[in-house]
Formats: sequence, C-alpha cells, structure tokens
Amino acid sequence: MAITEVITLRKEKRMRRVLQILIGVMMVMGLLGCGQQKYKLVFDGYGFESPKKSYAPGERVTVYYDMVATDTDYRFSCDPDVELKQSFDNAHGYVFEFTMPDHDVTLSVSSRNSMEYDPDAHLPEAPANLEDEINPNNMEFDFYEKTVATDGGDGHDEYVLYEREEGQGMILARYRQEDDRDEKMSCCLVPEQTWDSCMYIVRSQGIADWTDGDGLEGAYFVLKFPDGKGNMVRVTSDEMPGDGMETILSIRSVLAEAYNQYYNEDEAQPGEEGSSSEGAWICPECGQENEGKFCSSCGHKKD
Repeated sequence: MAITEVITLRKEKRMRRVLQILIGVMMVMGLLGCGQQKYKLVFDGYGFESPKKSYAPGERVTVYYDMVATDTDYRFSCDPDVELKQSFDNAHGYVFEFTMPDHDVTLSVSSRNSMEYDPDAHLPEAPANLEDEINPNNMEFDFYEKTVATDGGDGHDEYVLYEREEGQGMILARYRQEDDRDEKMSCCLVPEQTWDSCMYIVRSQGIADWTDGDGLEGAYFVLKFPDGKGNMVRVTSDEMPGDGMETILSIRSVLAEAYNQYYNEDEAQPGEEGSSSEGAWICPECGQENEGKFCSSCGHKKD
C-alpha cells in the first residue's frame, strides 16, 4: 500500500473519531437539557439567591431568601401559573421550589414592620355572629399561658387563631380565666398576617425542634401550630431551652397586639362589666403596663 493511501486512511480514522466524540457530546448535552431553550429567573427585590440565572423548561428551580429581619412581615409572589412551594430553614431562611415553565419567571417580595399599625390591613367590623363562625377543626394556632400555684389561685390566658370558612381575615379568640372566676371568651377579626408573624417566629427559632428544658416557676405555656404536613405540633415550656422565654413572649406580643388593635378593649366585652384596664400594674423592671400575672415585655412576674 502506498504511503499516501496510509496517510489518507489515518486521516479518515481521526475524522471518524472526532465525529463520534462530537455526536456523543451533543447527545449528552441533549440529555442534560443543555441544548434546550432557557428562560430567565428574575428577582424583583433584594435578598434572593439561586445557583443559576436561567433554566430550561421542566428543570427544578430552588431559590433562597435570607435577608430576614425580626418584627418584619414578608409577602412573596410569583407568576400565577407557577406552583411555588415555600418553606423555611435556619440555614437558608425562606426556601422556594418550583418547576420552570416555558417562559421567564419573576419572584417578588414586599415587607412591612409587623410592630407598626397598618391602616390598609384594618378589617371591616366583625359580624355580630362571629363567635358562631368558630370551627374547632379550623384552628391554625394556639397560645396557652397558665398561672401556676399563686396565692390568689390559678388562671389562664389563651389566644387561638381560627381560619374562616368564608370572608376576610382570621378569627382571633381569647379565653381568659382569672383566679377562680369563670372563663370568659371574646373574639375579633384580624388579618392573615397575624398568623404569618407567629409562624415566622416558630420557624426562625426552631420551636418544633424544642425537646428538653428546665421548665418555669409560676407559669406554664403551650404552643400548637401546623407542621405543613397536615398535622399540629404541640410544644410546652417544659421543652423550652434556657433562652426560649424571649421567643414565647414575642409570640404573645404578636397575638396580644393584634387583639388589642382590632378589638376595643375600652368597651365591656361579652359577659363582662366595666373596662378591662382594671387591675393593671406597672412592671418595676421595664416600666411596661400589664394586666396579667407576667410582664408582656420582659416576663417579670407580678409582685
């Protein structure tokens, strides 16, 4: 065989190898979606993070939002045809997951200070039969505080958030018993943000993971909240860590503020006579005015 023919055959073999490699690479790219049309992930607001800025249709997308501040309510929104799954963990903050559609997707965030009055969130006057709307199966959050073994007798103060079957907002019911008197109940309408604020504290402080604690003297707390899987989690102050009292008081503050803001405490409540300000006391530690057995600001027990 002539030298020129040998050279030609070698060139042809090399070309076939190169062609086979290119075909293999193209097949892999096709399987991985590298050759598909990709669409942009757009963030309307600061704080969002994602591994990539564009995704192919059908690709799974994960986005993190870690610019989380205390006493702040966040509202997230996305394109209406995107099924957005939202969760929270201590390592990443808010976590969003969805499947990329065949168009660009925009994630937006807005926030407000939950400790400030929001006139736009004020609800219309509660219907006269609001108490009749309460369905125990619709309970979404429960905060229970019990006073234990005091000279005047035991008592409790409980806030329960119920989802409404029809209409705006949520029902916030308050059940109170002082000393040996009968329990009294009153309720009001509050925005859904009240539940969001409570659940933010639950998630950010990892309350569902509380397992051991030293308990408290003179008080006992119970929290009930959904785990996102259709079940209710129950945590007590017996499981609370040493620094957990601040978390408990933060939740109580959210509920008490919502109740006081949307319910006129100066008027006699159903079954009560006179103003609810009777028996108020000033905390010697922080100067906060209170009505219960413990300071709503610092937790100091009434003398």
